[in-house]
Amino acid sequence: MSSKEKACAYCGKLVLKRDKEHVFPKCLYPPSKNNSKVQRLTIPACNECNNGWADDEAHFRNMLALAGEPNNVRRELWETTTLRSFEEVDGLRRMNDLIAQMKPVSTDGGERYMIFPGQDQRVIRVVRKIIRGLCHHHGILSPVTEQCVWIDVLKYVVPREILDQMMYHHREQDIVEYRYNILNEDEINSVWLIAFFERVTFIGIVSISETGFSR
Repeated sequence: MSSKEKACAYCGKLVLKRDKEHVFPKCLYPPSKNNSKVQRLTIPACNECNNGWADDEAHFRNMLALAGEPNNVRRELWETTTLRSFEEVDGLRRMNDLIAQMKPVSTDGGERYMIFPGQDQRVIRVVRKIIRGLCHHHGILSPVTEQCVWIDVLKYVVPREILDQMMYHHREQDIVEYRYNILNEDEINSVWLIAFFERVTFIGIVSISETGFSR
């Protein structure tokens, strides 16, 4: 490696010219957060990786904007950035992508439509990307491939004693909070909890090797 070459945080490729990739998509932040410096967590990435998530990140924003009851910042995001995005050239496609994820659910009040982010592979891909970026940022493991990260929506309440053992960080608490614990045992490198808009929480497990989740 020359003194000018640096490794991409996602693929490990050595490059002379690097982009700054936002670990948490900028599109998650509404206009009222424009002056926030907390959100700007960036890591080095090659151009291919940097541009590889843009379309999925916009879909990710739209999915989370409809998942569960909104907090104030998510409501603002929906009423500004998200609704305006449907007026763009690709707006109809994005709206159809969102509608395709709506599933009929029977409730006490009758049938209603809901979305399930954990069942959308584009959403899962973005959460994998975020955890891979955080592993690099915190100096835990880098690069981490997609195959090394398992993701699902958290379905159970995590006991407080377990949460207290995890490192805690946020990038605007009403937008995203995350916790992690480094294990490095039984082929597991680390465990992550990432909560978006105080409503949707994902659990992620990073394997030490790509074979960790193939058994």
